Amino acid sequence: MADTLKTRVPVVAADRGTPPKGLLETFEENVGLWVDLLHEGRYDEESDTERLIWKSLETLVRVAGVAGCSITLTDWNQELLVHSNGAGPERHTYNRDTMAASGTLGMAAMRSGKAEHVLSIAHDPMHRYPEAVRKNGYQSVACIPLGARGRVLGVLSFYQDSTWHLSPSETDLVCALAQSTGLSIDNSLLLSESRRNCLSTVQALVRSLEARDSVTSYHSLRVTQYATVLGEQIGLSRRDMRTLQFGAMLHDIGKIGIVSEILNKNGKLTPDEYDTVREHPVIGARIVETVDFLQDSVPIIRHHHECIDGTGYPDHLKGNEIPLLARIVTVPDVYDALCSERPYRGPIDPKVAIRMIREGAGTQFDPEIARLFISIHEAGGVKAPTSNSPIV
Repeated sequence: MADTLKTRVPVVAADRGTPPKGLLETFEENVGLWVDLLHEGRYDEESDTERLIWKSLETLVRVAGVAGCSITLTDWNQELLVHSNGAGPERHTYNRDTMAASGTLGMAAMRSGKAEHVLSIAHDPMHRYPEAVRKNGYQSVACIPLGARGRVLGVLSFYQDSTWHLSPSETDLVCALAQSTGLSIDNSLLLSESRRNCLSTVQALVRSLEARDSVTSYHSLRVTQYATVLGEQIGLSRRDMRTLQFGAMLHDIGKIGIVSEILNKNGKLTPDEYDTVREHPVIGARIVETVDFLQDSVPIIRHHHECIDGTGYPDHLKGNEIPLLARIVTVPDVYDALCSERPYRGPIDPKVAIRMIREGAGTQFDPEIARLFISIHEAGGVKAPTSNSPIV
């Protein structure tokens, strides 16, 4: 990306207010914020692209000392803008009428591949500006194309509410900030695509299981919904939530390795057949342990039938030896199995199933998780997970 910044229109109107500090001085005072953002963007695999953009904009406003800053991605057809005022940064989202629209300075920057600068927006006859830019009273603007891997992602815009002159060194700095921001966004978009591919893999595995075991169709989805609410109430991190959801979706994947005659037997299982079914946690763990993005979910799949008192299987773990995420999945797994129809029995009444969960607290189930599950059920059951939680 070229690092030349072209000043389009000379100043016509008088400056408003006190001239801002120089960009270099402001950046030097706040460079620690930028370093922290770069570190977080590089190592935080839990963040999504929109969250990264908002954090980037809020940081850019501070390190550049500007009145506003926005990012418009061409694929999103949306502009995310942070406006600085005395009370703190304000977030605004604008659709269609953005700095990447036809005739704007942002579009000019993307087409030229160079930064573009206008000292007086009100007296610029060459470009049109979105209503939001005029409404916020900005006087000067600099637009720099965001790019990565040889393609243009969108445009980064800096707004100032007084005349904003940029020296050659300051020009180099805003271009460097844009380049760094573009790389961070591109990495985040690649990670999001990777997650979508991971989700497709998980869904394919679940569909394979449901094709083999029609009796428990949608069981994994319901268990995942319950586990998600439990995880939110417990306060799991976004990363642990994703691990929990993958593990819950695939907790019974080992049943793929059980013969259909046993899996779908219309009647009670013999002791030998039951022993065969009890092998499914180990089979499931072996199936997914070779999939890189599912490594953290393997303990859930292997240990979701362990009991707090050590009487479960396959490893007879007890208490806190059982991984927390596996203990979370165990409760809704048993509850949903009790409330679902089986070839050898009808569904159990939910009130009876809840009583059985209560009676099993401290022996079969983690007592705190069992109590939390019961309280969620009594408060109205499973509700849609919050927007902050990644949804499998």
